[in-house]
Amino acid sequence: MSRARRRERTRSDAEGLLWAPLAYLLAGILAVVLFIAALPQDAAPPRVEDDGRYEAIRRLLDDQGEPDLHWEEAISTLCNDAQLQAEGIAPDCLTGAITFGDELFDDSTASQLTEEGIRKLHLAIVAMLRSLRSHEAVWQDVESIELRGHADPRARRDPYVTNMRVSQRRPMSIMFYLISDWALSERDRADLQQLLVLSAASHSRPPKSCPDRTGECFPFWRRVEIVPRMKEAPLRRRMSSLVGALQRLLPEQSDERPRHERE
Repeated sequence: MSRARRRERTRSDAEGLLWAPLAYLLAGILAVVLFIAALPQDAAPPRVEDDGRYEAIRRLLDDQGEPDLHWEEAISTLCNDAQLQAEGIAPDCLTGAITFGDELFDDSTASQLTEEGIRKLHLAIVAMLRSLRSHEAVWQDVESIELRGHADPRARRDPYVTNMRVSQRRPMSIMFYLISDWALSERDRADLQQLLVLSAASHSRPPKSCPDRTGECFPFWRRVEIVPRMKEAPLRRRMSSLVGALQRLLPEQSDERPRHERE
């Protein structure tokens, strides 16, 4: 199997990891669409002059959407990092997740990174921290950097429980290495001690690029994903504020349908 193909298949299946925060953003967009749809529809085209509601909506969207745009810019910067791309550890452009595949560990059962894996881990974490710090609003919205481990489904008994333990070992090994990596700056190590969290998925989330239970796919099941996490509470508040403000701007309309239809 070619190295290029191996790199391609080891990419994360983490496209759904950020759907929760994105859902709030989509809710805000939907609210705008509903607002526009609820405006009175006349035969004549709308006048350019209005009572200021459209300008208020524009300012509101700019203010509430700015932090999320900064976050997207930070993830885009990380995704397009030339050095990470050259090293074969380019992040996922939707989530910013960086995947460390089986080939970067000593062997299929080992939890220790190879020398090459250690070198790439250092590059990856420095690039991730640099991108997240690129804007103060982004850095304030960082909830955590998750180290999520995955295993393949093979086990003699109790496969899920057995592989849950297996999938915990590699992210824990990476965490211990990062917080003691003296090649990192003191600030980097201090921030990582606050941000790093561990999780394990056993074999419950096979990679989409190779989900089959075959010897060819199992090396791609065994992986660790390094994922920046955005705080959901501030995003929820922004979306709630946006929806509330739009409702206040929405003109009240009487329901002229017959009573039996309204009921």
